[in-house]
Amino acid sequence: MRSYFIELLLIFLISLSGFGQSNSPITLDDCIRIGLEHNQSLRINRFETDRSVSQAKSNIGMVLPVVNFGLSGSTRDVSGTGWNNGYSSSLSLSQNIWDGGAWWNTLKSAKVAQDAASIQYESYETNTIYQIKAAYYTYLSTQQLLDVYHENLNTSEYQHQLTLERFKLGAASQNDTLRTRVNIERARLQIVNGELDLQSKSRNLNIILGRDANAPLTLAEPVWQAVEVPALDQVLDEVLTSNQSLQLLGQNKEITAYSVKIAKAGYMPSLGLSASYSNSAAAIGDVFGENTATKSAGVSLSWNLFNGTRTSRSVEQGKINAKLAVENYELSERNLRKELAQTLEQMDALKESVYISQLILTASEQDLLLAQEQYKIGSLSILDVLRITASYEDAKSELIRTQHNLKIAEAGLLQLMGRR
Repeated sequence: MRSYFIELLLIFLISLSGFGQSNSPITLDDCIRIGLEHNQSLRINRFETDRSVSQAKSNIGMVLPVVNFGLSGSTRDVSGTGWNNGYSSSLSLSQNIWDGGAWWNTLKSAKVAQDAASIQYESYETNTIYQIKAAYYTYLSTQQLLDVYHENLNTSEYQHQLTLERFKLGAASQNDTLRTRVNIERARLQIVNGELDLQSKSRNLNIILGRDANAPLTLAEPVWQAVEVPALDQVLDEVLTSNQSLQLLGQNKEITAYSVKIAKAGYMPSLGLSASYSNSAAAIGDVFGENTATKSAGVSLSWNLFNGTRTSRSVEQGKINAKLAVENYELSERNLRKELAQTLEQMDALKESVYISQLILTASEQDLLLAQEQYKIGSLSILDVLRITASYEDAKSELIRTQHNLKIAEAGLLQLMGRR
């Protein structure tokens, strides 16, 4: 009985091990989830975003008071009378009340910088998802093309065998057998190159997903759905509003505008408040006594009347940066409009190409079936059969490429719209 339970336990552990190592097909949604969790470039960008937010928040400290506390002790020998101990304590507080608006505009600029950091990270996520989709569809396209090459090899072998039989019967020439043999080798060469290309695409997708480059990869075949191509005016407003790259340039416009105001504060006077407490005593326990304590409070006004041209140059440079930010924003907006129009035009062309390629494939398939039957009865030459076979292969390959290129273009449109 004991050995029976041990055997059951071993079987259970082995089944668990097999289950953990199973390589079940992963969908596009799975790829996106894995990529967002493990993509190393995205992780680096997340740390950069955290650093930017931290830097922006550090500017908030300039409006808070500065408080310092000190406690010291010393001993000294005066004219050989012996060593005397002395202790002192101090507490000081200073608060900036007004500096020409520099701290107020710095706070506003910091808030915009925090928002910009969040938008920047959203942009990283959107770009990562686009990379995942592009790599996903590229891999599937390459995989399906490899299936076409294997199908072509089977067809070539069938044609070669049929030609050999006809050659034995004197109905085909030796040249025909050589041509069909060459066709087999060409199909094998396609397979070799296709497998190499598929391995490269697999490594590329694995790296984007944050996995080991040589990890086994099996993708679930998606259900093909027709892609709807919107009109330009239907998506233009959303693109101009939600595109993260354009949003970042808009945030930069605001930051540079605040920088000009901060620089202009150098022309204005500043007002500060300060308070301090200090005490000295021979014994450390007396440094907080009231009898020997000194307290003070004051208000200070300072106005820089001349510092060379540093303030004016700072204002000048700030204005130049603000103008550059406006120009960069407007240029990016124009380029975004152009890229959107080109993407929609490309999608229209690809969608029409998918429809046409499907018609060509259907006709080519029927033509190939008819040609094979005609060759069997000797009413068509092997050269015609090989030409029709190549045409069928090209039609099938073109449809695969066009379908997946359309999906990649659709992913690019979503990226422009700031969508996942």
